[in-house]
Amino acid sequence: MKVIINSKIISLVLAGLLLLAGCDDEVLDKTDLSLISEDAVFNDPGLAMANLSRIYLDNSPGWPVGASGNSDDAPGEGDFIYGRLVDDSNRSYEGQYQRIRRINVFLEGLESGSIEDVEKDPMIGQALFFRAWAYWLLVRTYGGVPIVLETRDRFTPNVDAPRNSTSETVTQIITDFDNAIALLPDSYGSSDFGRITKGTAMAVKGRVLMHYASEHFDPNQSQGRWQAAYDALAAAKTNLDANGKGLNSSYSNLWFDDGPGNPEIIWNVLFNADRFHSRDASVRQFQPGFGGGRIDNATISLLDSYPMRDGKAISDNTSTYTYDPLLIWKNRDPRFEATMAWNGAIYPVEHPSPFKTSDLSWSFQFNPAEREGDAAVTLTGFLNRKAVDLTLDNLEARESTVQWIEMRYAELLLNLAEAANETGRGSEALNVLFDIRQRAGIENNDGRYGLEAGLEGDQSAMREAILLERRIELAFEGKRSVDLVRRRRIEDLNGTRRRGYFITRTDMVTALAEPAGEYTLDDRLILEDMVLDGTIDLDDPAVYEMYFTTETYNVEEGSAAPGGEGTAINFQERYYFFDIPRDFIDRNTNLEQTIGWPGGAFDPLL
Repeated sequence: MKVIINSKIISLVLAGLLLLAGCDDEVLDKTDLSLISEDAVFNDPGLAMANLSRIYLDNSPGWPVGASGNSDDAPGEGDFIYGRLVDDSNRSYEGQYQRIRRINVFLEGLESGSIEDVEKDPMIGQALFFRAWAYWLLVRTYGGVPIVLETRDRFTPNVDAPRNSTSETVTQIITDFDNAIALLPDSYGSSDFGRITKGTAMAVKGRVLMHYASEHFDPNQSQGRWQAAYDALAAAKTNLDANGKGLNSSYSNLWFDDGPGNPEIIWNVLFNADRFHSRDASVRQFQPGFGGGRIDNATISLLDSYPMRDGKAISDNTSTYTYDPLLIWKNRDPRFEATMAWNGAIYPVEHPSPFKTSDLSWSFQFNPAEREGDAAVTLTGFLNRKAVDLTLDNLEARESTVQWIEMRYAELLLNLAEAANETGRGSEALNVLFDIRQRAGIENNDGRYGLEAGLEGDQSAMREAILLERRIELAFEGKRSVDLVRRRRIEDLNGTRRRGYFITRTDMVTALAEPAGEYTLDDRLILEDMVLDGTIDLDDPAVYEMYFTTETYNVEEGSAAPGGEGTAINFQERYYFFDIPRDFIDRNTNLEQTIGWPGGAFDPLL
């Protein structure tokens, strides 16, 4: 069974196989599933696999749409970034324990059942992986939490358990990962592609240890945890390399190969017609009834982080290329074009006319064919192009089946580079950056892909280089907001405001069609024809300025145009670890609240 997490398969579980709640007599050839005993479920590999599929459905991550708005990469008006969250704002606690309970039920059932070890062990390994993952999401959010490894009351999980320390909880997470690794295979048959492998568990374990070694859990960097992270990540790489994993040859197309032949995939989530997502529609140009336009628009800060085509920073006058502050997309790192679409770029998504009338993409103000779209023009002058399936029309984009890759080989390499640098292996870290930049298509004119000489001997400088490479390589994959928390960099943004480009048309555009001065769809159609036939060359800055004006402005809440100040970023330190929801504290007198929140005494750093 290919792990697309098909809703028809999951319906078996929802009918009551795991919790033995009642059932629909249309399932399983009209067999009354309410008559299936728990013993029968865990004595039958097929029924057990259906339960495991429910665990996949419950615990598999998905596209992190809008997560970049909690960072400096994209605009976002959430209370998290503006420091307005109040008590009980984060309610993920109960949901995670419900998932953990289902996993515990599953594990107990398998242990008591009669399924042969050759079939049972990989199922146990997958369940242990997801229990470790669920606990990690809790620890990353709250710090140490009660460790519950057996079935508790269904509706009030861990009702009387105290919080374990963060170190104890992480130790249990690593134990679950290690036990999973011992039971999981290196690979499955093609029909089971998408299941958790030994290499997946090893790589995610390494990611967890890297995060645990970072300033989020060790602000003073006094615990010496980086060596354990390095060892785990190096072991994961060894396993994955031996099993054919590596960088996909195409940075821009790696998302569209969702089969076992894609070497980049370490942990992916597949979708189909029964279970899909709307991420493609969210980031594309706006169309009434379909949305889009203002999700994951790149800020100037992110745009400026991309080097030139030879790998040199835009401020580096030794670069072969000269940075153009107007046509900022020219001669940039190829990942720039693979990730962003700018005003006048070729971006041939399937939009019906008149919403999109050619392969060109427009992001100047008041460019849509309908007035409703004016309020949805990209906030920064740039649209998102990353992993967008250009063949989908707008309806299909709302039901997209483009896979989500939660962990890919490039991230594993960058994780390893970071741990290598923190343990004094600067040369190893440098070689990883070389590999990443080579795949990206950056020119190697200086034998270093544009990276500074001596970088490998300067731990601090290398740390910044790795974080920069992560920002570029993993843009809009939900990793930047985590990195800012993980290395306690998000508070450095306080008092600042994210910036974007505000692009307007000149009278040259409004004069293209009669009557002059009145913007009509005809103006845009004429402009497009002239660009496409070469009459207008928008890659000539003098020509571009004839048709468009570009200003910078704040893209924060309350700033809709140049001159607006907008709300400043105001991240609160207590958000590094959230409060346990009050109703659980009230229910469980043994449960301490997190320091920094009302009544808090629990230290999440211990």
